Amino acid sequence: MKLKITLLLLTATLLFPQITNWQKVIPETKVAIQYYSPERTGSFLNVKNTDVKNTDLGSSLTFSNEWTKSVLTFRYYENDIELAGEINNLTESDLCLTLKIVFPLKDKDSLSWNNDMDNSFIIQQGKIYSNYVEVSTTIPPAGSFNAIGKENGGYGDKIGTGQMSFYPLASVSTASVGYGVGLDLSIPLVYHLSYNPDEGLIAEFDLALTSRTTKFPNRSFFKLQLFEHDPGWHFRSALKKYYEINPDQFKKRVAKEGIWLPFTPLHSIKGWEDFGFAFHETDWRAKDSGVKGKSTIEADRNAGVYSFQYTEPWDIQIPIKNLNADYNEVISDRTIPAEHREYLKSSATLDKNNLWQTRKLETPWFESGWAVSITTNVDPEITNLNRYQFVCKDEINPSIKMNVDGIYFDSMEWNWHHDLNYNTKHFEYADYPLTFSSSLTNPKPAIWNYSSEFEMMKKVADEMHAKGKFTMGNGFGFTPFAPGILDLFGAELSLYSKGDADKRKLQFNRAISTQKPIVFLLNEGLNDKVFSTPPYNGYIQYFEKMLFYGFFPSFFSVDAANDPYWQDSTRYNIGRPFFKKYIPVIKEIAAAGWEPVTYLKISSTEIAAERFGDDLYNGLYFTLKNESTRDELVNLSLNTTCFNEIDFRNPVVEELLDKKMIETNVTGNEIKFNYLLPANSVRVIKISGNKN
Repeated sequence: MKLKITLLLLTATLLFPQITNWQKVIPETKVAIQYYSPERTGSFLNVKNTDVKNTDLGSSLTFSNEWTKSVLTFRYYENDIELAGEINNLTESDLCLTLKIVFPLKDKDSLSWNNDMDNSFIIQQGKIYSNYVEVSTTIPPAGSFNAIGKENGGYGDKIGTGQMSFYPLASVSTASVGYGVGLDLSIPLVYHLSYNPDEGLIAEFDLALTSRTTKFPNRSFFKLQLFEHDPGWHFRSALKKYYEINPDQFKKRVAKEGIWLPFTPLHSIKGWEDFGFAFHETDWRAKDSGVKGKSTIEADRNAGVYSFQYTEPWDIQIPIKNLNADYNEVISDRTIPAEHREYLKSSATLDKNNLWQTRKLETPWFESGWAVSITTNVDPEITNLNRYQFVCKDEINPSIKMNVDGIYFDSMEWNWHHDLNYNTKHFEYADYPLTFSSSLTNPKPAIWNYSSEFEMMKKVADEMHAKGKFTMGNGFGFTPFAPGILDLFGAELSLYSKGDADKRKLQFNRAISTQKPIVFLLNEGLNDKVFSTPPYNGYIQYFEKMLFYGFFPSFFSVDAANDPYWQDSTRYNIGRPFFKKYIPVIKEIAAAGWEPVTYLKISSTEIAAERFGDDLYNGLYFTLKNESTRDELVNLSLNTTCFNEIDFRNPVVEELLDKKMIETNVTGNEIKFNYLLPANSVRVIKISGNKN
């Protein structure tokens, strides 16, 4: 048997040279399970490997005990190994568990854990390495109607075991090879990736198995991609390879780029051409008063601006005045208008006590100021009239008939996405793995509501893409799955919230979207003195923060409803020169496309850099950010062989914001130059050449 496996590995090595190191690891893969119901085991239990099958193109490992049977099928491809995994419930009870897959990458010399785009750590014994965020259902600040007595309504309960990886991939590396493991983004599920020196590289999934998932009864599933990458640029190299393996998920479809305009009719803004608008969030019923009342969709089309139909299907918000009303009153016909009653009967999600999830929501867009927000399951396949059908009839279909350019999904990181839906009638429609909450005394299967939202977004995206049109989402959170199907992304910021635009979050936004457009709106803080009093430094700080990552800055409203920026000519006229200065530069670098590996050597640790473009002759762009409080004279060098260029001569190097030419020194294949970068600022360096 050992001789046969050795010969098969030798054959696979010859056929698939880019994955040879991983092929040696696969036969040693291990499986363990921690159970949360019907009984808690308190720790992971190893599951015996009971069967092995090998072919020239892959292998299959089976792990079994009296409760479960897990099958891991490895398929070799040129750039990666696909692991299609499934776990089967052999009992008559529902099972809630964490499935642990261990790849024994250990006892390697000088292994590094590649944490994110900036940080790698030499692995030390006795420490577990991960990049997690805490995940739980969102607690409504004002409370809810379904939290009765001592019950919390499920708000604040852990999703799965309460953690998810911040990125959908993990990487460790030696001096000679990087090992990457990445999620298949087409399957939304609760996962965590880590490294334990005593075990190896680990992938875990929080899953629930029940006979009521008609499409996959008593079974759950996942997919991973195992790949090797250049160790030199650590996590950034892993990202580069991950993008190459998943071209469909990271495909850029949008041709025109620019800033985001929320709701305000385009032609009502005087001199709108100065601002670089590209994406207009609107409604098919809206009119543009600036062009004799044409629909905004038609007016945008004539102006060369993409129009996007607004929808927020994840809940239904019903205005209320009595915040002390009881649960039965807010779900009764006295509160819910007739048009919403029928689909709520089929689409309302249920909390752990089988009550509708009904938040108290402050809503400045309603005259009452308050609403009951009822979470809905937007799975298109739910029988009878459902929430998806209602939204299509009321918003999506009429806009498509008017030739809208795209569909805009609002509030993708707000209240409802991490709700756990215990409505067992919905289980038969689920296409993706169920999960549970370890917060419950007796955990039970639940639909992670985000996975139902993914079903709707994917259906709409597929239909729009077939028409040559687009989909846009507002908000990221920490979930990577929607960026694999949507075409551009928005986010709303507060000037006063460090978490909204900290480095970790912005890097994630850039990385998970690759070259797809990312647009921002500033809400809280737009009336601050830094935007209304000379020298208007707020514009410089905000725009340069966005510029560094190739993001597009814009504004909306302090409360995301009233007194919008783009309806106030005093405010936007103050901003006009800043838009005219920065947006064309952001357009230029965004068109070139962000790349995760810069290849740029920088003399100062105070300077951060990102690269845009992949062609020296057409132009490489480097955004440089001075993160210190003093000016920095920085030495920079670029080896042209990284771009398959040898003897590259006479480079043209210029800074685009200050419009300065920069002297260079070419030594061999190294382009070297110096630049004085002002404190707390961002500049853009373009390097190009002439083939003649």
